[in-house]
Amino acid sequence: MGGDLENSPGQAQPAAAGKRPSIGADLVIPVLASALASYYLISTAELDWEAKSAGLFVGTVVLAMSAFQILRILFSAIRGQGSLGFGDLIANTVHNRQRLALIALVALFIATIGWTGTTLGLFLLLLCSLWVMDVRKPSQLLGISFCTSAVVYGLLIYLLNTRLPRGVVEKLIAGVIGQEG
Repeated sequence: MGGDLENSPGQAQPAAAGKRPSIGADLVIPVLASALASYYLISTAELDWEAKSAGLFVGTVVLAMSAFQILRILFSAIRGQGSLGFGDLIANTVHNRQRLALIALVALFIATIGWTGTTLGLFLLLLCSLWVMDVRKPSQLLGISFCTSAVVYGLLIYLLNTRLPRGVVEKLIAGVIGQEG
């Protein structure tokens, strides 16, 4: 009935011959979440109460949950149940190279969104991200990228008129439908 089951990527690996499992990689997400929540709370401190109330609630909950997770991991390390090493998180593996490529693509998207605009930038980001994740069927690459970009344009730019960056695609569509861009 038994048999060894593989651990999921986020779980600590079993100790091999007296070696404690690496649990330090489990700190990455709560530390980054804490930093983002703190940045948001600090950057919105001067806004009206109505504008920041939801963010204040969510930010406080994220900080509390992150603190709990960080303390849980640190206490596990203190009790000797694991080390604060990063294990395979920084190893040269295919999945880690894909993660780095996705981070680079998102950084490129953020850096160029003012020039490309939201719709084209998102389309290109999704197209390249899917390619990095080994999607090779043109129908899937183009279909997912186009549909997602079209929904974002339709809902966030056309209907809600948010202040997302407008590029050549948004200006072209606005010109075709006779809307001011």
